[in-house]
Amino acid sequence: MLRRIGDVLLTLPAVRSLRSRFPEAEIDFLVEPPAHELLAGNPDITRLIVLGSKGPANLVYLVRRLRAQRYDWVVDFMGNPRTAIFSFLSGAALRAGPARVSHRWAYTHLLRQPEVPCYSALEKIRTLRGLGLEPDERDFLPRIAPQAVDRDFAAAALRGLGLEPGRPLIAFAPASRRITRQWPERHYAELGRLLRDRRGAELLILWGRGEEAVARSVQGGIGSRAYLSPETKDLRRLAGLIASCRMLVTNCSGPKHIAVALSVPTLTIHSSSDPRAWTPPGIPLHAFIRKEDLHCIGCRLNECPYALECLRDLPAAEVFAAAERLLAATEPGGPAGGPV
Repeated sequence: MLRRIGDVLLTLPAVRSLRSRFPEAEIDFLVEPPAHELLAGNPDITRLIVLGSKGPANLVYLVRRLRAQRYDWVVDFMGNPRTAIFSFLSGAALRAGPARVSHRWAYTHLLRQPEVPCYSALEKIRTLRGLGLEPDERDFLPRIAPQAVDRDFAAAALRGLGLEPGRPLIAFAPASRRITRQWPERHYAELGRLLRDRRGAELLILWGRGEEAVARSVQGGIGSRAYLSPETKDLRRLAGLIASCRMLVTNCSGPKHIAVALSVPTLTIHSSSDPRAWTPPGIPLHAFIRKEDLHCIGCRLNECPYALECLRDLPAAEVFAAAERLLAATEPGGPAGGPV
């Protein structure tokens, strides 16, 4: 499973299902940086195969490595042209991949997606039926656990920021690689002021490479009790910071899936993306909001012909109301039983 952080994390429940069915099997996982950082020590994975440089020499080395392992099965959950070629060249007797793609020739077994859209992790589990398996659909959440060094990093970082103990700490992840998924900075700032003034919250603004300007804009717009996190160059350290928070408010992006895997409550602002694919069903810890009255909502586009009205016209007051509902639902002893 190459590609993005969310794609990788949402494959883990299917890997766990395979491990449960074949406890003695060697299960290797092909992944790209930086998502591999979140898989270190995963008990369901025997070996990580990390695809670094995409240069010809490295790709030839990767194919040779895949063939040398003499895999019995290769399961391609991504199904893009590159992963299909890797699957085909692996030489495995059973090569499974999505039935919907044009390069089906690479596979010996086709995995059919459910007709009704559902949570991506659950969809991947259900596709295993195409291999004659009966997976447990109840165990569909990704899971990761920060190591002690990452929790220590987070604790030291929060102490260094002078955060007041006892106040709820709410994280924002306001940046996005896609303009059609990024709620405006001014709206995040207004939401932060509402959470600070009405809920007594401290706000931690998360950022990584190339995101500092967005994070500083949000922090400056909030003012007091808003703190800029250290730059999270390592995803394990980002996980440590998120695990320290009461809730994460975010666009549809990688940090949201990290929070889900940590059982930290999430409120996701959706626009071009489909919340059915990215929100765990029936889990009160995780909520979403979007402007439902638009004909183009959930368009899946990376450019917008309508001036991003699904984001521009979603007011902070509505998101704050959704945040209040989520905080109430996830209070210890509340309907969700509180964060795990």
